[in-house]
Parts: sequence; structure tokens; C-alpha cells
Amino acid sequence: MLEPTIEVEGMEEFIETIDRLIEGMKPDKIEPVLDKAARPIAKEVRARVPLGPTSNLKKAIKKKKLERLFGQPAPYIVAIDRKKAPHAWLVTHGTSGVRPVDPPHYANLGGRSIKITQTGVMPPNRFFAEAVEAKQGEALAIVEKGVADILEEAMK
Repeated sequence: MLEPTIEVEGMEEFIETIDRLIEGMKPDKIEPVLDKAARPIAKEVRARVPLGPTSNLKKAIKKKKLERLFGQPAPYIVAIDRKKAPHAWLVTHGTSGVRPVDPPHYANLGGRSIKITQTGVMPPNRFFAEAVEAKQGEALAIVEKGVADILEEAMK
């Protein structure tokens, strides 16, 4: 019995095309797109931050590039710097009443350090999650367009 044989024409061109696509998707080409996509989210989070007496929470919103792992592009994140705003968790999740804070937090009040051992009642403020939800479509569209542009350029 004869085995069927298949001949593929254009295999070399196909392999060259795949190689160009892979080259076009290098981390140094993708990371600027990810950076651009994180910007509207960071801007929206800053716009929704509740105003406080020191504006530390607003100053603590950061867009950060993480490390590249295993040759993959480094992701960008938008986060709250807990060193600048240790109270961020209390703002976003709220407090149900006077309760002890364990471990105690320290805050700078008028140039002196004070120990915070309990909190008062504060409703949750989901400003961060709401900002991400509001801008995730825009960020995704930026990534889609950026990747499409990179692939189009690689195909030339």
C-alpha cells in the first residue's frame, strides 16, 4: 500500500514570515505599547482619588514597569505606593467602626510620629477599582492597535 505524500510549496517563505513576526514581537517593541496602555488607567485613578489633607494618596499612585521574566515583555502596573500612603487599604475597603489596628500604623502629624491604634467609621471608596473598570477598554484598544501596528511593520 502506498502512503500518500504531500508537497508544500512556499514553505521557506512561510518560515521567513514567521521569523519576521517573532522578531517584531520582541520585548523592546511591545513594552512601549504596554506603557502607553497603562497611562490612561493611572490618570483615571489619580482623578478619582478622594482628596485628603496631605494629598499623599494621590501622590502615591504610580505606574511602574516590572521586570522581564524568561524573555517575555515586562508588564506595566498601576499601583498605590504603600510607603507614601499606608492608609490606602482603609480608604478603599472602609472600616466598620472603632476597632483596633493590628499591627499599629505610624503616621507623621505636624512633624512628629504618632501611633494609630484604632480606626473610626469610614465607608469604602472603590476609586481604584472603578478607575480600572472605566479605562480597561481604552487600555485594551491601545494594546490591540499597538500590536497590530507592530505586526504590520514586521510583515513589510
